[in-house]
Amino acid sequence: MDFGSIRRWWQQGAQRKAARNEPVQLEPRSTGEWASRIAAAGIAPELASRLAPALEAARAGLGPGSAPGLIRGAALAVALQAESHAQVERSLRDVREVERLLGAFSGELEKLDEVLEVLAAYAQRMRPQTPPSPSRRTLH
Repeated sequence: MDFGSIRRWWQQGAQRKAARNEPVQLEPRSTGEWASRIAAAGIAPELASRLAPALEAARAGLGPGSAPGLIRGAALAVALQAESHAQVERSLRDVREVERLLGAFSGELEKLDEVLEVLAAYAQRMRPQTPPSPSRRTLH
């Protein structure tokens, strides 16, 4: 089999695929259409309305046929950003929990310090008051 016959076979398969009843999506023509297509891709409507002008401008630079790819790319980027945001929220929650635990531990250490001061004062009062012994004394 030569490359020409493989190419023809491939083109015939592509033509058969195109001839099936697959929905043909036309390029969005207005910012509102862009926003509705972006929202249909799973992006929140308020974010879709902010993304629509940027994607419309990008499509003008890339040419016809690039709209579905731009919309899919935007949907993927938003999904990854949401995942990253959730990870940051979890980390922040963990940091707050550690701060709370360290604050509680600090409070307990302050209480312990107060108790030790009281015990030291009590031990100082309980020490017997003996006169100092002479330093030069012969014992034998």
